[in-house]
Amino acid sequence: MTIAQLTVGELSDMLDNHPEALGSWQVVDVREPWELERASIRHERFRSSPIPMATIPLRQGELERGKKLLIMCRTGGRSTQVANFLVQNGFEQVYNLQGGITAWSREIDPSIPTY
Repeated sequence: MTIAQLTVGELSDMLDNHPEALGSWQVVDVREPWELERASIRHERFRSSPIPMATIPLRQGELERGKKLLIMCRTGGRSTQVANFLVQNGFEQVYNLQGGITAWSREIDPSIPTY
């Protein structure tokens, strides 16, 4: 199964130029709390739901089935696994943030540390 990808450039464009579109998305960051403290997207319009990967099965009820789900992690590996899990569990509009926070740091905001 192939999970749809959203690039960091597309996310940046949405945040900067199409804020009305953000209402149809829920961003889920599946990294651990220490990772969120170390490196996170800093944008006035960016909001995410921090749900560590290991807790996704127990916390599916926090995900909004009527929205597009954008799953993100450090480089895209964990988020792809979570996205596959969600699709297998009936979620229909699931996207992976291609390259994760590392790609955001390299392509959009170099002030965010990579780790």
